Amino acid sequence: MKYKRIFNTIFFAVAAYAIYLRLPVILSHFEFQDKVIPNFKMRTLDGGEFELYQQKKVALVFWATWCGPCEVELKRINKMIVTKKIRPENVLAVAGLEDQKLIEETMKKNGYQFPVGLDFDENASKIFKVQATPTIVFIDEKHTVEWMTSGLSPTLEYRLSSFLR
Repeated sequence: MKYKRIFNTIFFAVAAYAIYLRLPVILSHFEFQDKVIPNFKMRTLDGGEFELYQQKKVALVFWATWCGPCEVELKRINKMIVTKKIRPENVLAVAGLEDQKLIEETMKKNGYQFPVGLDFDENASKIFKVQATPTIVFIDEKHTVEWMTSGLSPTLEYRLSSFLR
């Protein structure tokens, strides 16, 4: 009984500390809810250009090649594209300060079928105050943030398919 009580105390202390550390990120996501985002442009991996205000609805996925949770989320999104639940033009994977060749190799190795934005100047990352990867932002046709999250999201597939209907 004594050890159970000690374990519970330690468990709750660790859980409270973890929540405390994540709280600024969680609160910043709420700050963006229903916020109209200014237009921005970025070069894409295929040599084209992405412009926010040229899109109807888009899910931005801020990611890094070294990020394990990013790989999980990108594979889930790619599976939705392959099974035609969503269209690739409604997703933009945004890569930041990484070597372009490494980004290309990662895309090819994993067979990702969505476009990649190159945020080398970190303009988009600064607009959304990205502090962690993956960070996923749903922007509707009025350029308003509908949903934003960081880390693994167990509801991503449901939310993404609902958002893009």
